Amino acid sequence: MIMRFNSSATRSRRIFILLINYLHISLTGAINCPTQCKCSWILDSLEVNCAHQKLSESPDFADIPIEHLDMSYNSLEDFPQELSAYETLIYLDLSNNLIKYLEPNALSGFTALRTLILNNNKITQWSDIYPDEVLINTPNLQRLSLSGNIFEFFNDDDSSVILTSDSLTHLELESCDITKVGGDMLTFALPNLQYLNLNNNSLEALDSLPSPSLLGLEMSDCKLQLLPEYFISDLPMLTFLNLSWNIGLKGETLKTLKSMTLRKVDLSYCTLDAIDFSQLPNLSRLHLQGNMLHFITSTTFQNNTLLEMLDISRNTLRSIDPDAFSKLKSLTHLDLAYNQITRLDRNIFRYSDNLVTVNLSRNIIEKFTKLMSNSLRDINLAWCEIVQIDANALSGLGNLQKLNLSRNLIKNFPDNMASDTLQTLDLSNCRLSTLRNTTFQYFPELASLKLNGNRFTDPFPPVFFKRNKFLDEIWLGDNPWICNCQGSIFIEFKDYITRQPSKIRDKRNLRCASPADYYGKTWESACELEWLVDNNTEKSSSAAKLWTIVLTSAIILAILFFLFTCFQKYMIYRRKRLDVEEYRSNQEEMRAIRRLNQRILSEEATPNAPCADETNLPSYEDALHMPKPRLVRPAKSLTDLSSETNCRRKKLRKILTCPEENSSELEGGSALNLDLHLRFHSEEMLSNRDRERLVRIEPSRRTERARNDSITARHFNNHNNRFPAAHLKAQNLQSAEQIANFQSYENSPYSKRKPRIAEIPPFKRATLKADSVEFFTDNDYETFSSNPNSPFAKRKPKNFKSDAIERSLPPAIENYYDMPHCSTSNSREGSGFHVIIEPDICSLKDNNSTSSSESNLLRKKSTNESSHDNSKAFHEVYDNSSSDQEPLVLVHKPMRETLF
Repeated sequence: MIMRFNSSATRSRRIFILLINYLHISLTGAINCPTQCKCSWILDSLEVNCAHQKLSESPDFADIPIEHLDMSYNSLEDFPQELSAYETLIYLDLSNNLIKYLEPNALSGFTALRTLILNNNKITQWSDIYPDEVLINTPNLQRLSLSGNIFEFFNDDDSSVILTSDSLTHLELESCDITKVGGDMLTFALPNLQYLNLNNNSLEALDSLPSPSLLGLEMSDCKLQLLPEYFISDLPMLTFLNLSWNIGLKGETLKTLKSMTLRKVDLSYCTLDAIDFSQLPNLSRLHLQGNMLHFITSTTFQNNTLLEMLDISRNTLRSIDPDAFSKLKSLTHLDLAYNQITRLDRNIFRYSDNLVTVNLSRNIIEKFTKLMSNSLRDINLAWCEIVQIDANALSGLGNLQKLNLSRNLIKNFPDNMASDTLQTLDLSNCRLSTLRNTTFQYFPELASLKLNGNRFTDPFPPVFFKRNKFLDEIWLGDNPWICNCQGSIFIEFKDYITRQPSKIRDKRNLRCASPADYYGKTWESACELEWLVDNNTEKSSSAAKLWTIVLTSAIILAILFFLFTCFQKYMIYRRKRLDVEEYRSNQEEMRAIRRLNQRILSEEATPNAPCADETNLPSYEDALHMPKPRLVRPAKSLTDLSSETNCRRKKLRKILTCPEENSSELEGGSALNLDLHLRFHSEEMLSNRDRERLVRIEPSRRTERARNDSITARHFNNHNNRFPAAHLKAQNLQSAEQIANFQSYENSPYSKRKPRIAEIPPFKRATLKADSVEFFTDNDYETFSSNPNSPFAKRKPKNFKSDAIERSLPPAIENYYDMPHCSTSNSREGSGFHVIIEPDICSLKDNNSTSSSESNLLRKKSTNESSHDNSKAFHEVYDNSSSDQEPLVLVHKPMRETLF
């Protein structure tokens, strides 16, 4: 415990000193290295090399924090004790000097020293270095090398010359002329020793050398012939034993090798003719090269199942049992080189599941036959005098990556050999002269190919290697090439192997054998001039092609850019032109509409021409917005009107059928009624013809096309129109404020109002000779006969003056030049209403048609039948003109407005 505490304290102190020195060097600058030495930093430790300087004294290192100091091959006669001042020193090499003595306190102060090398000095005996005292002051010393000095023995015969150290783990006593070895010195004087080197000593007397801690023992070239019976058994921790180059050692001595811990044994060059390692079950590495083994049987390694590396090279093996390696399941490397093997069984490596490398070079295998193994990756068959190769030789090697067939007598490499995993193929220094396009086509993973030292004369077409996509290393030197510099195949192959990245690896050995002018010259020097001209031509042609391509591409791009720019400008111009045209068309349309409206508003009405209010009937929505009519005089009841109408019809029919018989009846009022009917019929026909001539029927932007329903009465169907055409508008317009506030007739509050008027629209021309005004205002008037309590049923119709019939009749043909048909004097400027005094025409039913179904049919009259009803109404009105005078009705017609 005290020793461990001291060592840890010393280590901490050394680290602290190193840290201080490192900071000092960092702050002050570079170290002051002596002129005879070289100082270098290796990681964080400073190494000073003063070897081969013929130094007789130790140089002054000042305050350099030295850790490794090499002062070998100098002329130091005394041990440099002054180096103990450097507490950071852990490695000291004083080999090949002239040191003869070591004082007992020579190593005092070297508390951090771990390795001390004193090889090849002038020490002649153990007493010159005081072995029992000199290492007491180095508590951390682990390795001590005294090789090349003379000690003569290494045993415990004299306790004063026994090397003593509690920290020493490696001791080297190679070539020290030691002849006697034995005793318990390793147990007591060196209790922690792990490695002992006694190589190159003549151990005539070898006794037991027990050690509870020794792991490795080397006694190579010690002229051993026999081993003590308990020599290995006294080393219970031994794992490595080197007995090589002990030529006198016999195979019987191997029977004494009994160890359960021994894992590595080197018995090479011991002239063994028989081996038996059955007592070493944990053996993993065995070196048996340079012996005289003739055969290997299936029982040779049957107990060494943990064997990983086996070297049996340089023996005289002629035959190997097919099951010799079947028990070696852990074997990875097998060396059978330099033997006399002539044939291998195909299943010799089949059961070695971990075997990776096999070296069969320098054997006498004339034919490379098929081998079976799923683990082999590297096979070396160089110098085997192989003449023939089977085409299926590689079919049983599923994981083969490297195959060496160099320096054989192979003249023809078989075609169609296949291996999906082969990466390196060495066919150098054989007798190959030709290759075919199928030689390497089934090696898809081939990356390295050596063909140097063969007899190839003509280059190969590059197509031979078209399937070897990973081929990047080729050796082609030392072949008698015929340099045909102008040959196409020669140039193509040269380009193939020299194209970047270059595939050729021995370019300097690629020389010509013919023609004579090129003998011994490399390909480049022989064909340089010719290739230079060709290269210049090719370069110039390629440069011209490149510039042509570049210029053509630039021109094409410029043209495309120009076309694209022109297209963009054309599209912008076209868009602007379309906008201008649309703006102009809109302006022209607005001007035309404005001119039309102004003309309609400004032109005076033609004398005796029908007014627009008469010709253009209001729509149903306009009729709903019209005020209720104010009657000038009361009309008769519906019953009287119907009865009188029927009578007038019968009389008129008789007059028309029998004019002679009824000529007397035409006198007075009847003749006057007929004349009035015919006159109004002619007036209606003339007005309709004039209307057809004057009214323009053309499409409008916001209205549908006007339609002609019949010849007698042209009606414009505008039921679905929100706005009428411009030529259908009234001359007087509403204010702009009303136009702006207008939304639609559907949104008008009057559209939801239930009108309390008869289903017969008020705008239709009908006679007002009804029983009362309730006919137009009361929806329940139809059923007045069934409702006797109605106030309208008890009301008596008013009688009009009899002289109303004496009203002057209008002429049969109106005089349009005397007076306008529609006077505009009664209309106020800016007003939306006109007072019209005209007979309204309405088709009325007979007295008998009072049922609800007929009234519904009367309500659902379509506008297409209006012309027929109007003409029929003329007859009915003027038949009754003799008895009653027509009423005057104030019809308020709001004119529909345009939005233009």
